[in-house]
Amino acid sequence: KHEELITIGASEARIKGEIESPAGLDEVHIVLGGEKRTIKLNGKLVYNASKALGRYNVVAFLPSDIELVKGSPQTRRRYLDALIFSLEPAHLTELRKYHRFLVQRNAILSKGRNVTPESLEIWDEKLIETGSRVISRRLEYVKKMTPLLGRIYADSSGSRSEASLRYAASFAAGDDVEAAYAESLKASFAKDRARGHTTVGPHRDNLSFFIDGRDASVYASQGESKNFALALRASEIDLIKTTLGKTPVLLLDDVTSELDERRRKFLFGMLAGFPGQIFITTTNPEEVLLKGEMKTFRIRKGRAEPALVKR
Repeated sequence: KHEELITIGASEARIKGEIESPAGLDEVHIVLGGEKRTIKLNGKLVYNASKALGRYNVVAFLPSDIELVKGSPQTRRRYLDALIFSLEPAHLTELRKYHRFLVQRNAILSKGRNVTPESLEIWDEKLIETGSRVISRRLEYVKKMTPLLGRIYADSSGSRSEASLRYAASFAAGDDVEAAYAESLKASFAKDRARGHTTVGPHRDNLSFFIDGRDASVYASQGESKNFALALRASEIDLIKTTLGKTPVLLLDDVTSELDERRRKFLFGMLAGFPGQIFITTTNPEEVLLKGEMKTFRIRKGRAEPALVKR
């Protein structure tokens, strides 16, 4: 929440920085005031934040990543859509269109037994058009990511276990997603009318994680879940490199406290020689097993001060 980032007693928070990318050097200025957010890019007000900031590729390792494995289908859908957005910013625009059309269709369905198939026709067409593109992109990137994840998971776990991803659509998508979705919407009309909302489509799909063919959300141990989440984020790095030819910025937010020594060694061994920037937050600097030139800052009472850390 934006308001939680504002110092107590202050009316707003500001952050300003320069970002160098293949597109050039950009100056980004963000102001947070309550629920309001203002972004300026090179001195110009940005009205479409997703389009402007989608040009920067970031991979964030977070303590909450375990929820990707154990959490809800909605959590995993959001993760997948955010990943695709970082590779194809147009995906977010398509997804937002889909949800706007979904709201309209559901509003009609909420009227109950008087709803007819004809009254839904225009929204069905729009849902099919946008929803099939959303699903197709999701399927495409799950297919690309699965072999990367499998290799990295095996390396991180030190075992022969196999990790994989599976996109579970709410209908039998087949080779022709658009045609299958159209048929599914038609077939689900009676159920949708009875329930008052749309029961099939990308908003009901799931991204499933598997370890040795078993559903990780049900059967994975705490250690296996951490390994899976770690491998998932690490595979994002390779996916961005192979898809865009770019090196992302890495953010590691206090993840060392969530990893045992073996996993920490794997993580920092993988990051050794990483050609891009890495930002790490930690309460235990000695757990950061990286060597080479780095700048360290200690946060005291809300202020960042240069610090020396013995290694």
